[in-house]
Amino acid sequence: MMMGDKMVITEDALNRVDQHWAVKAVGDDRLARALEVAKVRTVRSAAEHQTAIVFDETGTDSELVKLVATAYEIAAIEGLDALLHPSGDEASVQLRLQARAGAYRAYALRRTLPIPKGPEDLIFHVLHLAALAYCGDQWADLRRWLKEHEREVKPPSVEDATWDNRVLHRLFDCWVRLLRTQGGDDLDGVRGIIADLRKDQEQYESGFLAEFDNAAAQSAAFRLIALYHWAKATELLAIYMEPAGIEAELDEHFEAGRKAASAAQDASLEVILRWLHATSRLMVAGSLK
Repeated sequence: MMMGDKMVITEDALNRVDQHWAVKAVGDDRLARALEVAKVRTVRSAAEHQTAIVFDETGTDSELVKLVATAYEIAAIEGLDALLHPSGDEASVQLRLQARAGAYRAYALRRTLPIPKGPEDLIFHVLHLAALAYCGDQWADLRRWLKEHEREVKPPSVEDATWDNRVLHRLFDCWVRLLRTQGGDDLDGVRGIIADLRKDQEQYESGFLAEFDNAAAQSAAFRLIALYHWAKATELLAIYMEPAGIEAELDEHFEAGRKAASAAQDASLEVILRWLHATSRLMVAGSLK
């Protein structure tokens, strides 16, 4: 089964991922509590003020939900390479199902967490959630979530932002447009943002790097390299949203970006690039449309 084919997340795959060692390590009681909290929050959100649901939460419930979501992500990540580079053998198929099922469970939990206020935390939270939704075949629910939280997920301002954060904030703007895909204007907007970033690079990059000493400058440079590869991959998606033949280019830029993020010791950036790599391939394949 190739990536462009529809791979249904079966009940068996969900049951299997529930038995993954990372999930079992959480403990049955804590797992049940996290799932119950997430379920109640989802129902409350859907019902809004129409009905009162009596359920007492504790101050540690959000951290517990996050912990369990991370456990499911560990299971999903084990199958991420099989999702990126699918083959027909049974082991690969099972790993892809594991990645899908783990992402499905993680998304259902993470979508109930509070949206962070800080710009970088907000960006990584939303993109992380979006990637889990795409990999977990929940893209339609994600689009509803983005619409419901349109005000909260508005791209942060680039005014007074350092050059690396200016790039990050603008890339987030691009990905919100790609994820909601309301038409050609969104895709044109993405291409325009990337073109503007190239112009801004000449103005801001050298001054930004000059602010650091040698060791810190190297780390900052690697972070910029990761962001630039992400920008190029984003541009490719906007130009070729439904083509064949850009998978190798996407792989090149996301893998190079991950290596640069690793060299910069930026774990958050490395993780989000890994998830967005899989998401971009799914977008191109059109398997979730």
